[in-house]
Amino acid sequence: MERSNTARPAPAACVEPALAGLGGESAATAAAPRLPAAAHDLAALLRAALGPRWALLHPHIRARFALAPDESQAEYFGTMHQVRCTWLGGLFARLIRYARVLPHHNAERVPFRFDVQPLREGLGWLKTRTYHFADEVFSFRSRMSLGRDGVLLERFGGGLGMRVRLEVLPNRLVFVDDGYFLHWRGYRLPLPRPLWPGRFVLVHRDLDATRFEVSIDVAHPWFGPLFHQDGTFERTESVRG
Repeated sequence: MERSNTARPAPAACVEPALAGLGGESAATAAAPRLPAAAHDLAALLRAALGPRWALLHPHIRARFALAPDESQAEYFGTMHQVRCTWLGGLFARLIRYARVLPHHNAERVPFRFDVQPLREGLGWLKTRTYHFADEVFSFRSRMSLGRDGVLLERFGGGLGMRVRLEVLPNRLVFVDDGYFLHWRGYRLPLPRPLWPGRFVLVHRDLDATRFEVSIDVAHPWFGPLFHQDGTFERTESVRG
């Protein structure tokens, strides 16, 4: 144990060859106080995680994570064209429903909102996602930060966490899991590979200066694709501090 500081499913394998990635106030309802410049800059986390590869990231993507001095968070609105899961994926989502990490729904044209807010202390993000399904509003949060070893970590509710690897491709920023862990009061316990939910791949693809696409796939090594989502979004004017 180590301590840290601070779908008609589309096969994820179709993304993999291209790579040869709580708690607190709701970002959707509360504005953070004015922060020091270093902590206030959402892009600082990506710059630290990417290192020299930051210069390879498309300028439109870099700009989406920049905050003006009077902005408290970045807000993105759009539509998930598909939200899909297999019966096994749906069962898994229901089993971990207490953590509200993945929706068990199958739906199309789902209004979606995604907020990214700087953490009050340290380098990191508080992320809030909200799906407006016809029969339910499904919302969940996570915290993303750098571990002491320089690895990007994302902590979800219910004690589940994920190590994240970033890949920069033309017009794309890709988030790929690099293993899972359980977290509790700053401690991390790596999960053995047989207990991993599956390979997680999120692709942020730039369309133009205002619009971008996101696709999310989770595929298990034994059971195949479990979840697939894809949608088109744009950044809107953020809450002012």
